Amino acid sequence: MKLISISLAASLLILGAAPALAQAPAAAVSDSHSGHHAAPAVPSAELSEGEITRWDPRTLRVSLRHGEIKNLDMPAMSMVFRVSDASVLGDLKAGDKVRFRAERVNGTYQVTRIEKAP
Repeated sequence: MKLISISLAASLLILGAAPALAQAPAAAVSDSHSGHHAAPAVPSAELSEGEITRWDPRTLRVSLRHGEIKNLDMPAMSMVFRVSDASVLGDLKAGDKVRFRAERVNGTYQVTRIEKAP
């Protein structure tokens, strides 16, 4: 009977400690300060090149004459893209040469990052 009580107590102790042991790696990750850093920026190599031909902040649409967009498997052409907010383009205007990142978002092509070309 005493042996059963010890075995039962040991089993309950192990079962009680299991959730704490399962969380140990998460605690180690949170101590690494990894949550304090911003997501890595898109490497410049993944940006496409183009030129703004028209920008309408009222409709949040920008027309670009662009080179190949590799991440979308799209050849060079001119087309209209949406932006989520007018601040994405900042002070860019028609005629500016740019480097940009476009993604397909909810069935539409959207510029997610854009900067003046060097």
